[in-house]
Amino acid sequence: MKEPTLRSRFNCRGFSLLELMVVVALISLLMWAVLNQISVVQQRTRTEQVKVDIFQESREFSDQIVRDLHQAGYPSSRMFDTSGWSPAVSSPAYGDSRLSAGVIKIAPGEVEFEGDVDGDGYVHVVDYVLKSTGNNCPCLERSDVLKSSGTTVLSNDVQNVENAGTNADPIFIAYTASGTSVTSADLTTGTGQISLATIKTVQFVLKVKAPIVDPRTGQAPESTLSGQVSLGNCSMAAAGQTNSC
Repeated sequence: MKEPTLRSRFNCRGFSLLELMVVVALISLLMWAVLNQISVVQQRTRTEQVKVDIFQESREFSDQIVRDLHQAGYPSSRMFDTSGWSPAVSSPAYGDSRLSAGVIKIAPGEVEFEGDVDGDGYVHVVDYVLKSTGNNCPCLERSDVLKSSGTTVLSNDVQNVENAGTNADPIFIAYTASGTSVTSADLTTGTGQISLATIKTVQFVLKVKAPIVDPRTGQAPESTLSGQVSLGNCSMAAAGQTNSC
């Protein structure tokens, strides 16, 4: 077999510029596809984590308000002999800082009640209220202060709440023992006091929407959690009513 001459070796044809450009374009396209999939996976991972976060936040709210409401109305004047107290019990009794009046306000976007929620022997005023403005709001804020202090200190409890806090889209709604709804009542009127004293259960429905969009669906993840709490303690809002003992 005849060996190639030195001249023929140097005349061997290599890749053309066009071929090199095609190869580079194909490699670039492949890298873009791989990096794009990595980005999608990262976004999906973040979305799934956000779903877990908003559900966990809602669940923690649910657990907390259930614990709090179970202590509403304790201690009340009907649980102790207050005749020898000094100073004497205020009139009306629900205004005395040593006694709990139970639920003192119910509205579609707020529930406020009194009770010894942490077992320290003192009456606390606990308020859950929907706020439309603020960091990550609309948000549900919570206040827990001693009744004797008379000061409300709200802190963010659930962010990015979707409920409108209206009668058509409430977070909170109360029911009497007969199942009649109580949508709005407080201690400022006699009618409100009677309504508060008939409340047997408090129901809540919380809808939360994540601040980011799912890249697959194009929609922000949402979570809805509901619950109902039966109140075992007697109200001090109005005597002679169903749950005022």
